[in-house]
Amino acid sequence: MVEENHNKFTRMITTYSIDYRTQLCEFFSRIIESHKAYISHGELQMGIALDSNELAPNYKEMWLNYLDRQVENPDNTLLLYLENGIIIGFVLFGITNDGAKPYGIIFDLSVDPAYRGKRIGQELLQRATESFRDKGIQDCYLESGVNNHSAHQFFEHHGFKQVSDIFRLKL
Repeated sequence: MVEENHNKFTRMITTYSIDYRTQLCEFFSRIIESHKAYISHGELQMGIALDSNELAPNYKEMWLNYLDRQVENPDNTLLLYLENGIIIGFVLFGITNDGAKPYGIIFDLSVDPAYRGKRIGQELLQRATESFRDKGIQDCYLESGVNNHSAHQFFEHHGFKQVSDIFRLKL
C-alpha cells in the first residue's frame, strides 16, 4: 500500500478486497457508459457488451461475474487507486502460461476522467509491469477497443507496440 497526502486528500494504491466489489462495479459502469470506445473483444467475449458500442442489458451482472473469476485466480492481481476511500482508478493484471513461456496480461486499466493526466494510470501500469519483471516475465500484452485512441496513445507512450488486430464474425 502506497499512501500520499495531497492537500487534505489521501491517495493510495491498495490490493482489491471484496469490500470494494460494488464500488468498483459502479466505477466501471460510469467509465464504460460514458466511453463506449472502452469496449473491446474482452467485453464482447464476457457478455458485457453486445457490440463495439452497445452494452448488454445485464452488463453489470456480467462484469461482476468476470471480476469474481479474475480475482479468484491466484495468478491475477487487482490494484485500486483510492482517494479518501473512493476508487479513482484500477488495474487488473495477471500471468498466463499458455504460450511458449509465461507472459503478462493487463486485463483492465482505467482512471476516472477527472483524474487523467495526473500520472495515476502511469503509476498503476508501472506497478503491473514491475510485478511482471519481479517474476521474470519478459512480455506483457493488453487489448483495447478499436476506437479507444486516448488509451492507444497512453500505451504507446509507455512502450507498447501494436502487434495485431482482432476480427469477429457473428454467427
